[in-house]
Amino acid sequence: MFKRNWKTEAFVDAINLALGGFLFLSPWLLGFRSPLGWHTSWMAGATIITVAIFSLADLLDSVSIPAFFESEEWINLTIGSWLAVCPWVLSFNDDTMAMQVHLAVGIVIATIAAVELWVLRHSPA
Repeated sequence: MFKRNWKTEAFVDAINLALGGFLFLSPWLLGFRSPLGWHTSWMAGATIITVAIFSLADLLDSVSIPAFFESEEWINLTIGSWLAVCPWVLSFNDDTMAMQVHLAVGIVIATIAAVELWVLRHSPA
C-alpha cells in the first residue's frame, strides 16, 4: 500500500501554493515589462495554484489516490521546466525581472517535483 507522510506532503504543497501565488502576482508586484511575461506568469501561476489546492484536498480526503500524487508531480515538473526555459523561448530579453522570476520559480518548482518523483519511485514498498 502506498503511504505518504501527510505533514511532509502538506508542506510541499503549501510551498507550491505559495510559489504559484507569487508567480501569479509577480507581474504587478515587480512590474514586468514583457507582455508574454505577464501572461506566462498568470497561466503558470494559476495552474500551479490549482494543482496544489487539489493535492491538499486529496491529502485531507480519507481515500488518497496515489495516481493523482504522481500526476501532480509530473504536471509541476513540466510547468517548472517550461518556466525555466520560457524566457529564452519567448524572448523576454528586454525584461530581466521577468526572466529572473521565471527562471528561479521554474527551477524551484521543477526541483521539488523531481525530488518527489524520485522519492516516490525509490521508496520501499
